[in-house]
Amino acid sequence: MAKKDFMNIMKEKTSDLRPSLLSSEENIKSQIVVIDQLRDLIPPLTVDELNQLELNILKHGVKDPLSIWETTAAIAQIDDSNTPVFVLIDGHNRYDICKKNRLDYRINLLKFASLDEVKDYMIDFQLGRRNLTPEQASYLRGLRYLQQKSMRGGDKFANEGQQDVSIALATEYGVSSRTIKRDGEFASGLNKLSTDLKQEVLTGKQKLPKSTINAISKLETTSPLESIEEINSQLSKINHPSPEKQLSPQVVQLQSEIREIAKGSLNKSDCESILDRVNQLLDIL
Repeated sequence: MAKKDFMNIMKEKTSDLRPSLLSSEENIKSQIVVIDQLRDLIPPLTVDELNQLELNILKHGVKDPLSIWETTAAIAQIDDSNTPVFVLIDGHNRYDICKKNRLDYRINLLKFASLDEVKDYMIDFQLGRRNLTPEQASYLRGLRYLQQKSMRGGDKFANEGQQDVSIALATEYGVSSRTIKRDGEFASGLNKLSTDLKQEVLTGKQKLPKSTINAISKLETTSPLESIEEINSQLSKINHPSPEKQLSPQVVQLQSEIREIAKGSLNKSDCESILDRVNQLLDIL
């Protein structure tokens, strides 16, 4: 019996083998996509935090796998095709560090039905895992509130007996519904800033009062605000409107009521009445 040559033996042994898990994982890693609007949902690290993370990874490696959304380009809203895509949804800082230093990492594939589901998951994941500043937590809760309102076309959960979204989220996060609505204004205001300026505010590098950011949420802007000077210029148009702009009777009435209440010595009930009218004014202006 003729002896088979080495190459024929190897062909017989490998002809029915599927690609290994390792080769599949490496293939996915080479196709990872970063979507800006998802990356921007993650509160940025300070320079010191980022440097410390890089030192830890260089010393100990990447301990936790990066989370990847396995989907199609159409569902991820990249284009209209059904091309498979692998979108990074957790581990952006680790991913950048690994690419910079040519380090290996593990991945964890996740399935979601839509981009909105991914956003909700990312926001909740960040709120649950990190030591956030009050501003960062407020921003994330506000994003969740705006996201839920957008998905449902308003401030109601239609499938939950018309429950107010702000009430449902307030219960979930252990805050008041008014806080959730204020968080929504805060997130809306921050989203009108440029990416760099927003990150500077969220890391504390740039100081901007929360009341100012809430006021920014009411601005009608056509492009992101790039600087504090531009913000002040835009807000001055609200604080000092042109002479031809007439106040509505409702605004005049609320202003009059606030002044009247503030004349006397204020108790808790008076303060709550003033706050209620101020909130009504903010909704109108």
